[in-house]
Amino acid sequence: MAQNPKISLQNDFEEDISNKLLDEGVREKSVLEPSLDISLQYAKSSNNPYLPWHDYFMSLCYLTAARSKDPNTKVGACIVDKDNRVVSMGYNGMPRGINDNDLPWSKTGANSYDTKYPYVCHAEMNAILNERHTTLDDCSLYVSKFPCCECAKLIIQSGIKRVVFSELKPDPWEEQVPTRKMFSLTGVSCRKFIPTIHQLSLNVTDGVGSVSITK
Repeated sequence: MAQNPKISLQNDFEEDISNKLLDEGVREKSVLEPSLDISLQYAKSSNNPYLPWHDYFMSLCYLTAARSKDPNTKVGACIVDKDNRVVSMGYNGMPRGINDNDLPWSKTGANSYDTKYPYVCHAEMNAILNERHTTLDDCSLYVSKFPCCECAKLIIQSGIKRVVFSELKPDPWEEQVPTRKMFSLTGVSCRKFIPTIHQLSLNVTDGVGSVSITK
């Protein structure tokens, strides 16, 4: 029996994307891993623990995500230029000027407009739109969850060239394919965050803050 053309096309597409991502991963790994290894070795040998750049930027994402009013999903994003300077941050929330209690936060409803999805601005969107004075060309975006396809379009259009995400959303693979395909076709590097520290604790007591790092 002849194979369904649609199924054949989908299989070819997924195989092509997987192979391309694998090839990119190999090339990227050879470039990025030495610097991560050096950072990790230096951190382990140091008597004064510090945050390597990648851990620092992703930690800012986690901290920024705590600003979100979404009771189910809190996401933070941080945009960094080529000199490791933070140029913008953002978290998921309702559009500016709308009270957080005026629109639904529910993931389900009788109609699509009874859910949060038509209204919420994603963390990546807010981070991109919050920066109004500096070009984002050749910047990197750190985000606590894998970007959706709509945010991927904004990332590409803004000129951001590198994306580092911490967590994959529990979506089916086919919902990630558009993002991965667009990044692949436009040369936007996308890789999963690999922490070099075990735990970062922020303590604030009587207005005095302290940070402890566990390797």
